[in-house]
Amino acid sequence: MTPEPLSLPERLKRLPRLLWQHLLTGIVIAVPLIVSLWVLSLGYSFIAKISEPIWETLGVSRATLLNFCTTLLLLLGIGFMAAHVVGQRIIERTESVLMRVPLVAPLYGAVKQMLDSFRLLRGGPDGESKRVVYVEYPSPGCLLLGFVTGHFHEPTLQREFTLVFLPMAPNPLAGFVVAIPPEKIIPCSLTFEEASKLIVSGGLVVPVTPAAAPAQNPPQPGHAA
Repeated sequence: MTPEPLSLPERLKRLPRLLWQHLLTGIVIAVPLIVSLWVLSLGYSFIAKISEPIWETLGVSRATLLNFCTTLLLLLGIGFMAAHVVGQRIIERTESVLMRVPLVAPLYGAVKQMLDSFRLLRGGPDGESKRVVYVEYPSPGCLLLGFVTGHFHEPTLQREFTLVFLPMAPNPLAGFVVAIPPEKIIPCSLTFEEASKLIVSGGLVVPVTPAAAPAQNPPQPGHAA
Protein backbone atom coordinates (compact mmCIF):
# COMPACT_ATOMS: atom_id res chain seq x y z
CA MET A 1 0.00 0.00 0.00
CA THR A 2 1.26 3.44 -0.90
CA PRO A 3 1.28 6.02 1.93
CA GLU A 4 -1.31 8.72 1.72
CA PRO A 5 -0.01 12.14 0.62
CA LEU A 6 0.51 14.63 3.42
CA SER A 7 -1.82 17.54 3.73
CA LEU A 8 -0.61 21.11 3.33
CA PRO A 9 -0.58 21.90 7.09
CA GLU A 10 1.46 18.76 7.78
CA ARG A 11 3.93 19.68 5.04
CA LEU A 12 4.33 23.18 6.45
CA LYS A 13 4.82 21.70 9.92
CA ARG A 14 7.65 19.46 8.68
CA LEU A 15 9.24 22.18 6.54
CA PRO A 16 11.50 23.70 9.28
CA ARG A 17 12.92 20.30 10.19
CA LEU A 18 13.51 19.49 6.52
CA LEU A 19 15.26 22.82 5.94
CA TRP A 20 17.41 22.30 9.04
CA GLN A 21 18.47 18.84 7.84
CA HIS A 22 19.42 20.21 4.41
CA LEU A 23 21.31 23.07 6.05
CA LEU A 24 23.35 20.67 8.20
CA THR A 25 24.05 18.52 5.14
CA GLY A 26 25.26 21.57 3.23
CA ILE A 27 27.51 22.62 6.14
CA VAL A 28 29.04 19.15 6.41
CA ILE A 29 29.81 19.14 2.69
CA ALA A 30 30.96 22.77 2.36
CA VAL A 31 33.12 23.22 5.48
CA PRO A 32 35.88 20.74 4.47
CA LEU A 33 36.00 22.32 1.00
CA ILE A 34 36.14 25.87 2.39
CA VAL A 35 38.85 24.96 4.91
CA SER A 36 40.89 23.19 2.22
CA LEU A 37 40.68 26.20 -0.11
CA TRP A 38 41.59 28.53 2.77
CA VAL A 39 44.66 26.46 3.68
CA LEU A 40 45.73 26.29 0.03
CA SER A 41 45.28 30.05 -0.30
CA LEU A 42 47.40 30.68 2.80
CA GLY A 43 50.09 28.31 1.54
CA TYR A 44 50.08 29.92 -1.90
CA SER A 45 50.41 33.42 -0.45
CA PHE A 46 53.12 32.36 2.00
CA ILE A 47 55.20 30.60 -0.66
CA ALA A 48 54.82 33.54 -3.04
CA LYS A 49 56.02 36.05 -0.43
CA ILE A 50 59.29 34.17 0.14
CA SER A 51 60.76 35.16 -3.21
CA GLU A 52 58.90 38.48 -3.49
CA PRO A 53 61.93 40.58 -2.34
CA ILE A 54 64.05 39.07 -5.14
CA TRP A 55 61.79 40.34 -7.90
CA GLU A 56 61.10 43.65 -6.16
CA THR A 57 64.86 44.27 -6.22
CA LEU A 58 64.78 43.71 -9.98
CA GLY A 59 61.87 46.15 -10.34
CA VAL A 60 59.12 43.55 -10.76
CA SER A 61 56.21 43.94 -8.34
CA ARG A 62 52.82 42.31 -7.83
CA ALA A 63 53.83 39.15 -9.67
CA THR A 64 52.34 36.58 -7.32
CA LEU A 65 52.45 33.68 -9.76
CA LEU A 66 56.06 34.47 -10.69
CA ASN A 67 57.01 34.64 -7.01
CA PHE A 68 55.26 31.33 -6.36
CA CYS A 69 57.07 29.54 -9.20
CA THR A 70 60.40 31.07 -8.16
CA THR A 71 60.00 29.79 -4.60
CA LEU A 72 59.16 26.31 -5.86
CA LEU A 73 62.29 26.33 -8.04
CA LEU A 74 64.38 27.44 -5.05
CA LEU A 75 62.97 24.63 -2.92
CA LEU A 76 63.59 22.18 -5.74
CA GLY A 77 67.19 23.39 -5.95
CA ILE A 78 67.66 22.89 -2.20
CA GLY A 79 66.31 19.37 -2.58
CA PHE A 80 68.84 18.61 -5.30
CA MET A 81 71.60 20.09 -3.13
CA ALA A 82 70.64 17.82 -0.23
CA ALA A 83 71.03 14.79 -2.49
CA HIS A 84 74.74 15.48 -3.14
CA VAL A 85 77.73 15.48 -0.82
CA VAL A 86 78.73 19.10 -1.45
CA GLY A 87 75.18 20.32 -0.95
CA GLN A 88 74.83 18.31 2.25
CA ARG A 89 77.97 19.94 3.66
CA ILE A 90 76.68 23.40 2.81
CA ILE A 91 73.33 22.64 4.46
CA GLU A 92 75.04 21.17 7.55
CA ARG A 93 77.25 24.26 7.96
CA THR A 94 74.24 26.54 7.54
CA GLU A 95 72.34 24.55 10.18
CA SER A 96 75.30 24.70 12.56
CA VAL A 97 75.34 28.51 12.23
CA LEU A 98 71.58 28.71 12.84
CA MET A 99 71.84 26.48 15.92
CA ARG A 100 74.22 28.99 17.48
CA VAL A 101 71.78 31.90 17.23
CA PRO A 102 70.04 32.21 20.64
CA LEU A 103 66.51 33.02 19.47
CA VAL A 104 66.55 31.04 16.24
CA ALA A 105 68.10 27.80 17.56
CA PRO A 106 65.17 26.58 19.74
CA LEU A 107 62.53 27.30 17.09
CA TYR A 108 64.57 25.92 14.19
CA GLY A 109 65.54 22.81 16.16
CA ALA A 110 61.96 22.07 17.21
CA VAL A 111 60.53 22.49 13.70
CA LYS A 112 63.31 20.42 12.14
CA GLN A 113 62.88 17.65 14.71
CA MET A 114 59.12 17.56 14.10
CA LEU A 115 59.53 17.35 10.31
CA ASP A 116 62.28 14.72 10.60
CA SER A 117 60.07 12.64 12.89
CA PHE A 118 57.19 12.78 10.42
CA ARG A 119 59.52 11.93 7.52
CA LEU A 120 60.92 8.93 9.38
CA LEU A 121 57.42 7.76 10.23
CA ARG A 122 56.28 8.17 6.64
CA GLY A 123 59.20 6.16 5.29
CA GLY A 124 62.70 5.08 6.12
CA PRO A 125 65.90 6.04 4.30
CA ASP A 126 65.18 3.39 1.69
CA GLY A 127 61.75 4.91 1.02
CA GLU A 128 59.88 2.01 2.63
CA SER A 129 56.84 3.01 4.63
CA LYS A 130 56.83 2.13 8.29
CA ARG A 131 54.74 -0.82 9.38
CA VAL A 132 51.45 -0.28 11.17
CA VAL A 133 50.96 -2.68 14.07
CA TYR A 134 48.79 -3.28 17.10
CA VAL A 135 50.01 -3.28 20.70
CA GLU A 136 47.87 -4.89 23.38
CA TYR A 137 47.21 -2.16 25.95
CA PRO A 138 45.92 -1.27 28.55
CA SER A 139 44.23 -4.63 29.12
CA PRO A 140 44.02 -7.94 27.26
CA GLY A 141 41.85 -7.59 24.17
CA CYS A 142 42.36 -3.81 23.85
CA LEU A 143 44.63 -2.78 20.97
CA LEU A 144 46.57 0.44 20.31
CA LEU A 145 47.67 1.51 16.83
CA GLY A 146 51.40 2.05 16.45
CA PHE A 147 54.16 2.48 13.87
CA VAL A 148 57.28 0.34 13.88
CA THR A 149 60.26 2.71 13.84
CA GLY A 150 63.21 0.39 14.35
CA HIS A 151 64.81 -2.60 16.01
CA PHE A 152 67.66 -2.94 18.50
CA HIS A 153 69.44 -5.50 20.68
CA GLU A 154 69.67 -4.95 24.43
CA PRO A 155 72.93 -6.53 25.68
CA THR A 156 71.87 -6.33 29.34
CA LEU A 157 68.77 -8.44 28.78
CA GLN A 158 70.17 -10.37 25.81
CA ARG A 159 66.97 -9.78 23.90
CA GLU A 160 65.83 -8.27 20.65
CA PHE A 161 63.29 -5.45 20.84
CA THR A 162 61.12 -3.68 18.30
CA LEU A 163 60.61 0.06 18.73
CA VAL A 164 57.01 1.12 18.24
CA PHE A 165 55.81 4.71 18.19
CA LEU A 166 52.33 5.00 19.72
CA PRO A 167 50.75 8.27 18.50
CA MET A 168 48.11 10.18 20.40
CA ALA A 169 44.85 11.37 18.89
CA PRO A 170 44.25 13.81 17.30
CA ASN A 171 47.95 14.78 16.91
CA PRO A 172 49.89 11.84 15.41
CA LEU A 173 53.23 13.63 15.99
CA ALA A 174 52.74 13.43 19.77
CA GLY A 175 53.02 10.14 21.59
CA PHE A 176 55.56 7.84 23.17
CA VAL A 177 57.97 5.11 22.08
CA VAL A 178 57.90 1.64 23.58
CA ALA A 179 60.35 -1.25 23.20
CA ILE A 180 58.39 -4.44 22.71
CA PRO A 181 59.53 -8.03 22.13
CA PRO A 182 58.79 -8.91 18.48
CA GLU A 183 56.55 -11.84 19.42
CA LYS A 184 54.15 -9.50 21.26
CA ILE A 185 53.51 -7.28 18.23
CA ILE A 186 50.25 -7.92 16.37
CA PRO A 187 50.29 -7.27 12.59
CA CYS A 188 47.86 -4.70 11.16
CA SER A 189 46.50 -4.53 7.61
CA LEU A 190 46.08 -0.72 7.63
CA THR A 191 48.38 1.46 5.55
CA PHE A 192 50.21 4.46 7.00
CA GLU A 193 47.68 6.85 5.44
CA GLU A 194 44.67 4.91 6.73
CA ALA A 195 46.09 4.67 10.26
CA SER A 196 46.97 8.39 10.26
CA LYS A 197 43.44 9.38 9.18
CA LEU A 198 42.01 7.12 11.87
CA ILE A 199 44.16 8.75 14.56
CA VAL A 200 43.73 12.36 13.41
CA SER A 201 39.94 12.01 13.20
CA GLY A 202 39.75 10.38 16.62
CA GLY A 203 38.21 7.27 15.09
CA LEU A 204 35.59 9.09 13.01
CA VAL A 205 37.24 8.25 9.66
CA VAL A 206 37.29 4.47 9.52
CA PRO A 207 38.90 2.75 6.52
CA VAL A 208 36.50 0.76 4.35
CA THR A 209 37.46 -2.88 4.39
CA PRO A 210 35.66 -5.75 2.67
CA ALA A 211 33.44 -7.70 5.01
CA ALA A 212 34.54 -11.19 5.86
CA ALA A 213 32.70 -13.89 3.96
CA PRO A 214 30.37 -15.96 6.15
CA ALA A 215 31.76 -19.34 7.03
CA GLN A 216 30.04 -22.20 5.24
CA ASN A 217 29.00 -25.23 7.21
CA PRO A 218 30.76 -28.40 6.05
CA PRO A 219 28.46 -31.04 4.51
CA GLN A 220 27.20 -33.55 7.05
CA PRO A 221 28.00 -37.23 6.53
CA GLY A 222 25.32 -38.97 4.56
CA HIS A 223 24.20 -35.76 2.76
CA ALA A 224 25.15 -34.82 -0.79
CA ALA A 225 27.58 -31.95 -1.13
